[in-house]
Amino acid sequence: MSEQNRRTKRRYAHELYPHAEEWETRPLDVEVPYRLARAVGFDVQGTSWFYGETPEDHRRTGERTMAMLNESRIALLTVALHKGMTGDAAWEWVDSHLHEEMELLYEACQEYGVDVGLIKPYPCGPEPDHHDHLGETHLWNGLEARSVTRVDGKESECEECTEEIPDV
Repeated sequence: MSEQNRRTKRRYAHELYPHAEEWETRPLDVEVPYRLARAVGFDVQGTSWFYGETPEDHRRTGERTMAMLNESRIALLTVALHKGMTGDAAWEWVDSHLHEEMELLYEACQEYGVDVGLIKPYPCGPEPDHHDHLGETHLWNGLEARSVTRVDGKESECEECTEEIPDV
């Protein structure tokens, strides 16, 4: 497969939800999905975040962890503001939900129409030499579930996970 004419089907958050223009203040209806998508993009799943042994690897891991937490906090603050919370109530709501392993973030994505399956994580180290293929969603004990298959090879080199780059 020629990498010049293909790209991953998943896109970076800012490709799906573009950044604001410089000095632009956007309405929360636009900013909330952007911030949620950005937070998902800084999640470490699907990156080489936890691989490495050098001091540089550990520094990169620490910086990415802080970016993930900060982006998640900002995203949840925009949700709180959009829901009409202010001051300490908004701050407490975000603080109390940040430690739920990002569950609230992903629930907010669903509520605001952000399809997390379309978002590719921002790089953190080299592209992993494996990736996951997700099966169809189905009900299992009354809950939505899907199978996950670990696939050897980089996502960017997988025929199933890439598409031709459209002519512009």
